[in-house]
Amino acid sequence: MNIRKKKGVWVWGIKLLPPFYYFFLCCEMSRKMTRDDVEALALGGAILGGGGGGWYEDGKRDGFLALELGDVELLDPNQIDEEFTVITTAALGAPTQKGETKPRHFIRSVELLRGAGFDFDGIIAAENGGHNSFGGWVQGAALGLPIVDAPCDGRAHPTAMMGGMGLHREEGYVSVKAVVAEGIEVIALGTMENTSNIARMVARDVKALVALARDPITVGYALEHGAPGAISKAIDLGKKVLKVRDKDPNDIVKAALDYLGGEIVAKGRVIEKMLEAKGGFDVGVVKIREGTNVYEVSYMNEYMTLERENERIATFPDLVCTFGADGLPLTSASIKEGDKVFLTKTPKELIPIGDGNRYAEIYDPVEKALGKPMVKYLNGFLKG
Repeated sequence: MNIRKKKGVWVWGIKLLPPFYYFFLCCEMSRKMTRDDVEALALGGAILGGGGGGWYEDGKRDGFLALELGDVELLDPNQIDEEFTVITTAALGAPTQKGETKPRHFIRSVELLRGAGFDFDGIIAAENGGHNSFGGWVQGAALGLPIVDAPCDGRAHPTAMMGGMGLHREEGYVSVKAVVAEGIEVIALGTMENTSNIARMVARDVKALVALARDPITVGYALEHGAPGAISKAIDLGKKVLKVRDKDPNDIVKAALDYLGGEIVAKGRVIEKMLEAKGGFDVGVVKIREGTNVYEVSYMNEYMTLERENERIATFPDLVCTFGADGLPLTSASIKEGDKVFLTKTPKELIPIGDGNRYAEIYDPVEKALGKPMVKYLNGFLKG
């Protein structure tokens, strides 16, 4: 399959696409986002973040800002040509080190990538999350680019390699990443791993989330290796939960789990939280007590393992979530000792998962950071 394809011509600084693209963009495959969609996506994305994926409030802020800047069009990937080319945009870094990165930096990252000679027609998000589900919204509204509903992953993940959709296995593929933060702009070309490490190094050194635009691919590749439809799924999930927002917290959590097919593992209190900002990640453990049972949740931005008395209950990309006493999702960055929480899990088979999570080598840095095995619990899920 063609991974990256150039098309269209530039006239007076404006890209002219083949006529059939304009036909597609005027048909029902294009859905204009609304303020109600912003509210729903921020909430649904936060749940699918599984402890990571950014702050719910930041997602709403960027979503509403995008609607002020222009129209945000969400395209159904099954209804557009497979050669339509998209880039991935994201915020990358440790959630507790947000820094001074602003929406203008995210716009600039896309401009930087195009200025380096890379051609693209639209944007996809890297993942679902309270903030990252809105990947590309501000850039798309400001620059006139549509959002394609085929994110790299349907849940949040800690490493850029996990959002790589298996591109690191494509022989000869040259990755490109445009990284922007206050006072720095970087274009990196090379292997997926090396360019990801450079982006993470920038985030670590500036102690901030950085704006990232990367890796032009065709929609056909995203359909096969990404998580098509995952943004719409997050919106639908958020709308289900918002319908019961004014009810008892138990009803709110139940609405989310009924939609996802998950279950409550425990209702308890956070008795311990350990956090270390390490290598551009938030790494640590949360312990939750329910009666005589103590549950240990390790995290590397996202919740990665769930255990009770050393018995493994869930392993990423299973979706482990924490909900607060109000029934709303809590991230690993926001949860704190003393919080009353709902601890839940949803099997990975019930959520859209990108191919970037299906290779054993991707889990090596996670296992090293956490000191916990991952791969041996993923038999039957991983690709060879």
